[in-house]
Amino acid sequence: MPSGQYIQVRKGDSLNSLAKEFKVPKWKLKVHNEGKSFHEGQWVFVPQSVGLIGQGKASRGISNSAKGEFIWPVPSSKKLSSKFGKRWGRKHEGIDIPARVGANIVAVAGGKVVYSGSRLGGYGNLTVISHGDGIFSVYAHAKRNFTKRGQMVHQGQVIAEVGMTGRTTGPHLHFELRYEGKALNPLQLLAKMP
Repeated sequence: MPSGQYIQVRKGDSLNSLAKEFKVPKWKLKVHNEGKSFHEGQWVFVPQSVGLIGQGKASRGISNSAKGEFIWPVPSSKKLSSKFGKRWGRKHEGIDIPARVGANIVAVAGGKVVYSGSRLGGYGNLTVISHGDGIFSVYAHAKRNFTKRGQMVHQGQVIAEVGMTGRTTGPHLHFELRYEGKALNPLQLLAKMP
């Protein structure tokens, strides 16, 4: 069970203002309040880090380390060839962004590379970045990766090139966001396409 608290949305509150007030990333508020619109009177869950070290406390005005927005992973492409959800009768746990072979793939946020290689079958050349707080970004089918396991990367850093490795029908980036192992819809959490 995640630590945090339920609060009632007050007049003038919004997703943005609550994220700022509680110093919680917007993506985290969205994940814990799926389907909620953050309108006045609604009860919403505010996740917080509470523990032995006292990283936060469950009350308005807490102090917690917040991360910035997730940026679009292929700056040169504004297209989407496949959305999150069911596809061809199976789960599609990410989005596909078509782009020319060799186009830059950038880290959507800063973090630590936990995997960079090609040993996971159909994904081809794959990079996985941990952003802390249980969230990971996944970048598949790259022509080549520019990172190594254990490397720290910053938001916007070029980490790979779009390619066609693994099981694919054309050049694209298969991109996933995962929170504590659960696949999230990236379109609900990424900043708008460039």
